Amino acid sequence: MKVVYIPNKSEQGGAFRSQKEVIETLKNNYGIVPVVLTYRDGMLSKWCREKGIETHTIGYEPFMIGGGCTRLRRLVKTMLIPHYKLKRKKGNKAALERIEKLVDLSDADIIHTNVNRDDFGAQLSKKYNIPHVWHIRETGEKDYDCIYLRKNAIDFMNGINGLFIVISDAVKKAWAGRGLDETKMRRVYNGINLSVYPENIEHDFTKPDLNFIFTGTLCENKGQIQAIRAIESLPEEIREHIHLDLYGGGAQTYIDSLKRYVSSHGLSDRISFCGYTDRLSEILPEYEGAFVCSRNEAFGRVTVEHMYTGLAVIASDSGANPEIITDGRDGFLYRSEDEASLRDCIVRVFESRDKLPEITARARKRVKENFTKEINAANIYGVYEEVIRLYGKEKA
Repeated sequence: MKVVYIPNKSEQGGAFRSQKEVIETLKNNYGIVPVVLTYRDGMLSKWCREKGIETHTIGYEPFMIGGGCTRLRRLVKTMLIPHYKLKRKKGNKAALERIEKLVDLSDADIIHTNVNRDDFGAQLSKKYNIPHVWHIRETGEKDYDCIYLRKNAIDFMNGINGLFIVISDAVKKAWAGRGLDETKMRRVYNGINLSVYPENIEHDFTKPDLNFIFTGTLCENKGQIQAIRAIESLPEEIREHIHLDLYGGGAQTYIDSLKRYVSSHGLSDRISFCGYTDRLSEILPEYEGAFVCSRNEAFGRVTVEHMYTGLAVIASDSGANPEIITDGRDGFLYRSEDEASLRDCIVRVFESRDKLPEITARARKRVKENFTKEINAANIYGVYEEVIRLYGKEKA
């Protein structure tokens, strides 16, 4: 089976890592012949060449853009919509011309688009009559406040000759509420590569201090400020034993505002900004707990990574978090965007340290049984078989 992959432009974050794992696992376990069409000649192109995977740089443009981390950035992006539309029109026209010169699509069985923001795969699918699998990895509005560059975007998406993969029931509900055809959606949870983490991770929860990690883009929707304020409001006898390291990049103006808050409220000895890292698998075992405070986490790849590495995960009860975590059994949930609830949850974890080894062991077991890259690939392959059966060329 030959599959043409349309990855997202960004080469950071969970969607990018998931795409690489999906391609490699399907290639190795199911004999998929991948062809990867990248936006730029970057990390993914280099990775493909190292793996012996056919790849071409074609430079397509998305039909959805993130609204930005601040109100000012959203205002600027909204004002620039005509520019983005023109850039998209020119970029996709040039990309189609490059494909005609570089890529043989005559024997392609499926086109697989990695994120909901890109409609280029759908255009290829229609032009060449190739079944399309479209991965929906965001709710699109509550998580990244996306702006559409295409009129009647939902009608266009519903018209694909293929199926949508949604990464959680929360994502399915969000897009169905927007009018996306629910009968074309197939829920497939993300998976992680367990082999990059140590097999026997042990944490000492009896120590006086608990060290927490918070990973992801620093922006309002990810909720870092909630964690900061919750720690600030802890009773002193508990706050002095809580440390938080924030990992991730973002808009510098927003990061600077968080740093000013931490400094002006006397939290610099409790909270540190560590920047972006690609060494998460190596550093996670150094912590005892983790925060996932997103306004609406579509799946929470970092959530399962934290769970598998034996961390006590504190997550908001929004998005897909309740699908992954059962409160008090394999993690902890608090009321989304409620700083007092988050503060109380931190206290609960701190005062339950004797139970944390049992809770984190159940979390690790849940990940192994439900959220591995092998399980993810098997389910995606099942969608491939279904989409060919329903939309293969003989059905046209």
